[in-house]
Amino acid sequence: LSRYKGTGFDPEACGEACEALAEAVAKGNQHQVEGLVTALKLMMPPASGAEQALGPPRDNFILRPEELQWTEQDFLGGLEENQRIVQECEAKFARLMAQHPEGFRAPEVLAKGLDLAVVYLKNYALDKADALYEVTKAQCLSRGLPWNVKWFQDCATLRCKQNRQAEAAPMLEEVAKLTPPHEATLRNLGTVYNQLRDHDKAKVYFDAAAELVGERDANGQLILDKEDLWNIGLVHKNKKNYDEAAPMLDQALEKWLEEDPEDDVALAKLYDSVGSCYDEMGRHDEAVGVLQKAKDLYDRSIGTESPLYGSACERLSRALVHAGRHQEGLDNLIEAFTVIALQDAVHPTPLFELLGIALEEIPITKEVDVAELARLEMPIQAAVRNMRYRGLDQDGNCGVLYERMARALVLCSSAGGTADMQQAAAQRRQTARTLLTHAAPLVEAATREGLADLKHISMLIDTELQALENQDAAARLGLPQMGQVAAPTPAPQGAPVVSPPPPVVSSPPAPPVPQPAPAARVAAPVPAPAATPPPAPVPAPVANGAPAGWRRR
Repeated sequence: LSRYKGTGFDPEACGEACEALAEAVAKGNQHQVEGLVTALKLMMPPASGAEQALGPPRDNFILRPEELQWTEQDFLGGLEENQRIVQECEAKFARLMAQHPEGFRAPEVLAKGLDLAVVYLKNYALDKADALYEVTKAQCLSRGLPWNVKWFQDCATLRCKQNRQAEAAPMLEEVAKLTPPHEATLRNLGTVYNQLRDHDKAKVYFDAAAELVGERDANGQLILDKEDLWNIGLVHKNKKNYDEAAPMLDQALEKWLEEDPEDDVALAKLYDSVGSCYDEMGRHDEAVGVLQKAKDLYDRSIGTESPLYGSACERLSRALVHAGRHQEGLDNLIEAFTVIALQDAVHPTPLFELLGIALEEIPITKEVDVAELARLEMPIQAAVRNMRYRGLDQDGNCGVLYERMARALVLCSSAGGTADMQQAAAQRRQTARTLLTHAAPLVEAATREGLADLKHISMLIDTELQALENQDAAARLGLPQMGQVAAPTPAPQGAPVVSPPPPVVSSPPAPPVPQPAPAARVAAPVPAPAATPPPAPVPAPVANGAPAGWRRR
C-alpha cells in the first residue's frame, strides 16, 4: 500500500534548484543552502510512514582500519595544503554518497562519514564534524560493535574540542564498558577528567594506563613512557605541584624529541605544556623561549587559523607580560583574541581572560600606547557576531564579557586627532555603547535572580556609558583628548570580582565531578578546562571493537 504520488512533479524546477544549490555551496551561502535543501525535500512525493520504514541495513561490511584511510592523514602541511586535502576528501565523499541510494544506511558510506568526521576534528572544523556525528549516531549505535565504540570515542573527542567535557566523560565511560581494558581508553578518560579539574580521578586513570603497558626496572619500579610522563606531569602541574611536574614534562619532551622528532603538533603541545609550567613557576624568560617554539611549530604545521595556534599565542602573551615585555605581550594577545573569536567552538572564558590581561596586567598609557587597544575593534566585532550566531549572547556570562569588550573600546576612543581618527573613535564609541546596552539587562537579571552578585559590573556599565557621553560631547565641541574612563569601581564587600572570574554554570555545562551546580548559577564566564591540558586527542581507527588511542591533536 502507498499514498497517491500525484502527477505534477516538475523535474525542471528540481533541476534549477539543484543548480542553485551547487552555486550556493560553492559560495558558502549557508542560508540559501538550508532553504534549497528544504525546498527539494518538500518536492518529494507524499509517502506514509509505512512506506518509509525499512528493514535492517546491510551488514556485509566490516569496519577495518584500512577503510578509514583519511583518518591517517597527519595534516602537517600548513593551512593551504591541509585545506586542499580536506576539500578533496569532501568531494570524494559527495561522489560516494551519489553512488549509494541507501545513504548512511550503506555501511561504505557510514564508514567514510566517520572517516571524514575525523578529518574535520583534526582541522578543527567542529561544526561540520558535529553535523556528521548527529546524522550518523542512530546508524552507528544500532549496528553495535565496533561502530558504536568508534562513534562514542570520536564524538567524545569532538565534545572536548567544543569545551563540553562533561558530555564527553559518559561517552568514554560507555566505551570502557563495551571493550576490554585498554590503555587508550584509560588515557582518554584521564585526559577528560584532567580537563574537568578532577585531577585526582584523572591520575587514577593515568596510573592504571601506565600499569597496563609499562615495564619495570631491576628494582621493580615502573618505567613511564613519554605519554604517561606527559599525562601525569600535567596532573601535577594542574595541582600546582611544580617540583614534580616540571621534571616529568621535561623528560617527556626529551623522549619525544628523541623518538618522534618529526611530530610537529605533538612537540608543539609539549613545548606548550612545559612553557606554561615554567611561567606558572615564575621562570618567565625560559617560558617565553619554550612557548615561542610551540607557536612556530603550529605556524609551520597547521597554520595560523587553528585554535591550537591561538592557544599558543595566548600562553606566550601571558609569559611575555609576566616577563615585562608588554608590547610583545599585547601583540600576541591580539593575535590570540582574533583566532579564538572566529572559531567554531568560540567560548566566553578565553576572550574574557585575554581582555583581563590587556586591561589589568599590561600598563596601558605607561609602557603601551592606549591607542593600541583599537586593534581589538574588529576581533571584538567578529566575536560578538560569532557568539550571537551560536546563541551565547543571552546570559550573565555574555554580560560581563561585553562589559570588558566595551571598556577596551572606551579607553581608546577619546576625542581628538585628525578627522579620520575622530571618525574611527566615534565608530568605536558606538560599538561600545551597543555592547553596554546589551550587557546591562543581562547583568541586572543575574543579580536580581540571585544567580550572582554583579552589582559592581552594573556600576562599571553605568560609569562607562557616562564616559561615552563625555567623549561624544568633547568630540562635538572639538575639544582635545579627554581623560579616560574612570578606574573600575571596587566590588562590594564579599562580592565576586571580575578577574579572575569565579566559576559559573552556563555554556558549556558544569563538570560532573564534583557534582555540578544548579543550572541557574551565573557570575562570570565559565572557566575553560584547566590550563594546558593535553588538547582533546583525535581517535585512530577502531578494529574489532577495540578502542584506539587518542592522539594529541
